[in-house]
Amino acid sequence: MTKRAKLTFAIANLGCSNCVAAIENAVMPLPGVAYVGVSLTGGTMTVRPGPDLNVGAIVSKLTGLGYVLLDELCPGTPWASACPCRARQ
Repeated sequence: MTKRAKLTFAIANLGCSNCVAAIENAVMPLPGVAYVGVSLTGGTMTVRPGPDLNVGAIVSKLTGLGYVLLDELCPGTPWASACPCRARQ
């Protein structure tokens, strides 16, 4: 089994630069995350894995913050109407 250089997640309801900061600040401290970057225009999050990466913890953190992860196998995933970072303010 080969180690993946990076993981990319599609996030449906990225609405503003505050969303980017909220996600990066929430995911970076998780165990096994060496780097995280979020693209507002691309609607993606890229994670470079370190030792002991737990993808389930990343998914749980994002969904707990109110973000919707898109599954490439399920293109009909609904988009949220407002970005979650504004709902927490």
